[in-house]
Amino acid sequence: MSEGDEWTTLDELLGMEALADEPDAGGIGRLAFYGRCSTEDNQDPATSKAWQLGEAERFVGPLGGEVVEEFFDIGQSRSLPWERREQASEVLRALKNPDRGWQGLVVGEATRCWFSNQFSLTWPKFDRYGVSLWIPSLGGRFDPENTVHDMAMTITGGLSKSERQHVQRRVRAAMAAQVLIDGRYQGGRPPYGYVVVDGGPHPHPRKAAEGQRLRVLVVDEVAADVVRRIFDLYLQGWGRKAIAESLNREGVPCPSAHSPAQNRHRMMDGWQHSAVAAILENPRYTGYAVYGRWQKSEELLDPDDVAAGYVVRFRRSPQAKIVRSRHPAHPAIVSVETFTAAQLEKRRRKAGGRSGWSSVSRRRAPTKRLYVFRGRITCSACARKMEGAARRGDTVYYRCNARTLVPGSATAMRHPQQIYLREDVIVPRINRWIGSLFDPVHREATITALLEADDSADRMLEHVHTLRSRVAAAEVVMEKLQRALTAGWEPTELREQYNAAVAEKRSAEAGLAEAPKERGLSRQDLESYVDQLGDVGRALNSAEPEELSELYSSLRLALTYDHAEQKLDVEVDPLADRVVKSRVRGGT
Repeated sequence: MSEGDEWTTLDELLGMEALADEPDAGGIGRLAFYGRCSTEDNQDPATSKAWQLGEAERFVGPLGGEVVEEFFDIGQSRSLPWERREQASEVLRALKNPDRGWQGLVVGEATRCWFSNQFSLTWPKFDRYGVSLWIPSLGGRFDPENTVHDMAMTITGGLSKSERQHVQRRVRAAMAAQVLIDGRYQGGRPPYGYVVVDGGPHPHPRKAAEGQRLRVLVVDEVAADVVRRIFDLYLQGWGRKAIAESLNREGVPCPSAHSPAQNRHRMMDGWQHSAVAAILENPRYTGYAVYGRWQKSEELLDPDDVAAGYVVRFRRSPQAKIVRSRHPAHPAIVSVETFTAAQLEKRRRKAGGRSGWSSVSRRRAPTKRLYVFRGRITCSACARKMEGAARRGDTVYYRCNARTLVPGSATAMRHPQQIYLREDVIVPRINRWIGSLFDPVHREATITALLEADDSADRMLEHVHTLRSRVAAAEVVMEKLQRALTAGWEPTELREQYNAAVAEKRSAEAGLAEAPKERGLSRQDLESYVDQLGDVGRALNSAEPEELSELYSSLRLALTYDHAEQKLDVEVDPLADRVVKSRVRGGT
């Protein structure tokens, strides 16, 4: 290139038009702020919000930006998609409001806001409504045509995922070491039979200076006697249900009634066999501290939609991952020998053997029965879930048993000894009611609701818009590089950038070619489909139980059975923000 040429460097050549598109330094205007903090690693929400907001304001302040609205998620994992975070979802909803009062969003730290590939899934929504994103780690506004910005946000998502995993491993390893070496109490609700008391200054000097105290377990003698009795009765041959019934008859308060302050989420409706089982399986009654009996497991919320994120489930940990303190950490309620004997007894009963009986002869082949209303029917008399049971062959009932209620309580007094509800009686009526939604009277309203709920077309448009934006951005880069060649740049200096832009364009075009060409469902499509279905109620009655169970789950079906009035209230919530109710009477 000659001395008088306009272009002097490749950066100037490729960046000049982008700089021309930047807003005036004093005019980026009104912005919203978004931040997030987790409570897993004991972050203080107020402190975390203050420094993130301060970082954002220091970043946009010199550019003329003003934060006019704040969104801050507390205790929301970064692994949750924005749609499932409380405040982040408010941001996404505000994008659709033209009167929201701000034109851009600024964050304090990108790794706290976007996890893994979340940025690539949320940015198209901001772009669709013309809202800019200001990110300190990029030094300015995110530019979708800048491949460096795109790569930086991809790396940011990976770093965020790596940081979260590192924090989890570090916290768990530290807690396991504290239990193993010191037997230190790690918090949470104490087991039934213990209470938490002050254990003196914290051994860590800094935490002690901040006023933090140790917490230790001591025996609650009233509840401890019940725990010892449960172990004794179990080793004498009593079953868990028999023990629960005995305690209820004697009026012994159940764990939630004994300590209501720490069991606000419980119903305090008497001893259940599950509570007896939890006591028999808890090794902390031996006086040793135990950590890691349960572990968090993340599962896809919807295997067909990875972008919906994960849900946390608690699973029993393998024995090799459970940590027990080397020495007793608190007073024991039962001896190690008693606890071990109870576990051996449980194993023997599970195998089906009793003294003098062959465990092989008693072992039954496992059978799995599908209850289409599992977890969906509530007893109006006690507000508990009714459990499925098969009686007289293959007849399926849902029942509620009064024997596990606290004797003499108001609930037990009004509750029949047994309440039964036959599945084969209510299934046709539920199906008939669902089918009535498509009858001539309700057909138009149902189709309108389905059309309003269908967002597949919008999601596909956003996906296609993103792919087309990638194609356009790649073409812009290719055009600039071609101009650089015309201006006299050496081809070898531009080959790598040009090939990368070509590869990006081809990748996006391949995505466009694979994108479904169908438009979203129209009213005519739905009307035609409903007409093809014919009698929906009759079609449902011929469906397989697995198909019915899946349908009821997708409708979020909830039933409440009133035994006295022989009435079944039905509630469905298929559209998340709408509830449809009905009632089925008699014939039960």
